[in-house]
Amino acid sequence: MLYTYFQKKLTSYIQKSMNAEQNEMKDKIQALEKEIQSLKKGLATDAKDTISCQQEPAKIVIEHLSIENVNIDHADLSNNFGNLGIKDLKGQLYIGTTYDKLKPPVSKEALPSHVNQTTPPTHPSPKVNVTSRTNS
Repeated sequence: MLYTYFQKKLTSYIQKSMNAEQNEMKDKIQALEKEIQSLKKGLATDAKDTISCQQEPAKIVIEHLSIENVNIDHADLSNNFGNLGIKDLKGQLYIGTTYDKLKPPVSKEALPSHVNQTTPPTHPSPKVNVTSRTNS
């Protein structure tokens, strides 16, 4: 009889302690779930903020720009004509003083009527004096 009494007391004590632990565990689980929900909300707002910050930055429009000095440290003036091919080359090459060749041709319509005759213009021939040296 004493055995059954202790057995009942022990089982009731164990049940009470188990119920207390279960309630404590439920409270801890509920607190953790609330914390997880608040962290999810915080992450969602942080993600929205970072996405809005990562959009296109504001554009800068310069209407007038004044440059006072230009400093050139290095200028590469080398030309690579190694692969340049010439298929057709037209024109004339003048070496020396050829002033009459450089004048553009004049059309017959642009000339005055007294110049537009068919007779070629006569140019006076240059006068040349040739004298020989005498040995004396």
